[in-house]
Amino acid sequence: MDTDVIIVGAGVAGLAAANVLVEGGAGCVVLEARDRVGGRIHTEWADGCATPIELGAEFIHGFAAPIRLLAKRYGLRALDVAGERYERSGTRLAPARDSWARVDHVLRRLDPARDPDRSLADALRAWRGTLPAEDLAQARQFIEGFDAADPAVVSERWLAHTGSPLRDGRDSLVGRLVDGYGSLIDALVRPVRASVRLNSAVLAVNWKRGRVEVEYRAGRRARRDRLTARAILITVPLGVLQAAPESAGAIRFDPAAPALDRAVALGVMGPVVKVVLRFAEPFWLEPHFARQRGVQTLDRMTFMQSPNPSPFGVWWSAYPVRAPLLVAWAGGPKAAALAALPAAELEHCVVRALAGVLSTTEPRIRKFLVTSHCHDWSADPYSRGAYSYARVGGYRMSARLARPIQHTIWYAGEAADRAASTGTVHGAIASGQRAAHEILESR
Repeated sequence: MDTDVIIVGAGVAGLAAANVLVEGGAGCVVLEARDRVGGRIHTEWADGCATPIELGAEFIHGFAAPIRLLAKRYGLRALDVAGERYERSGTRLAPARDSWARVDHVLRRLDPARDPDRSLADALRAWRGTLPAEDLAQARQFIEGFDAADPAVVSERWLAHTGSPLRDGRDSLVGRLVDGYGSLIDALVRPVRASVRLNSAVLAVNWKRGRVEVEYRAGRRARRDRLTARAILITVPLGVLQAAPESAGAIRFDPAAPALDRAVALGVMGPVVKVVLRFAEPFWLEPHFARQRGVQTLDRMTFMQSPNPSPFGVWWSAYPVRAPLLVAWAGGPKAAALAALPAAELEHCVVRALAGVLSTTEPRIRKFLVTSHCHDWSADPYSRGAYSYARVGGYRMSARLARPIQHTIWYAGEAADRAASTGTVHGAIASGQRAAHEILESR
């Protein structure tokens, strides 16, 4: 054997697992298809900007113990976001005081034991007449944005099991790493850097109990190479395992792994379009600008909600850091339509939407706009979406994905987190660490 464990993917789950394995005395090799580590964490810095630009994951959701423990271990600075939320009301902005309560009132009706399972869209239709139409519409918009889910596809049981972040106080506890999630990736890769091979796209996994042989495309010249180990830990996003055979990023298993195939089929990769607008100055912080929009100040503005039919349902600032950034966010079906737009057309769409939510003109936005930043995760062959959710009947998705196959094949990542933290960085970390500990115990 060339090593004890082969890890496929150098995202946060794969790197967290590699650290556990190395600390436990096991040898490992991490094969990463991209020319960088981090996976769906992609942090950039711009000259003169006081805060990083996050093209992928950005927030710490809730207590997120795996992140906070690693931040403490590596001396990473974290801050909590505790500003003000606003929503568009007519042509003005107003504090968003009761919208979350209305959404939570709807989501509390989700049944974690419903049999047969049904989609959120079917549930919302069944509740017409018993709940206000505005509340149902806001709940739909919330699930599309927060879970990146199609209401016609996502499982009611899964949503009820994962729980609403509004229900247990997690929504009031949102944070960031001061130096971006890239600082966490840098800390995690440092102890295992010698084990990481970039530009190494896995093509095939030939396996039997207790032995795997991985065929991969190595280096920029794409020469073929092989690697053997006693076990393999797959940490690529769910969408990569759902890729059609022979397509970019697809991985072939020989023999097939039906249990893994069945688990993968329970989930869907949700699309997200996230556009970071960088301005010459934060013009929205001018007192006169705020008063024209019906509020005294926007100094503490964190999030803004856009009403339908705006394609971008949520916006946010860099608060509490004063930085000339605004982020546009669309998830679910709206994001799927936006993702197909050329970069220039997407930027135009974002500027038009921001002018609408701030009741100003596109030329005024353009006057301050320096550039926009975006990464198309849906078109990226090594992610094929933003993060996962379970389709109708797939509420056991995470538990099924977390089951090892003949103590030889493991899967880890946000989709396989058993603690109902699908779609989060801390869920991916916990899943990777869990799988690594299981591998060490199986030795």
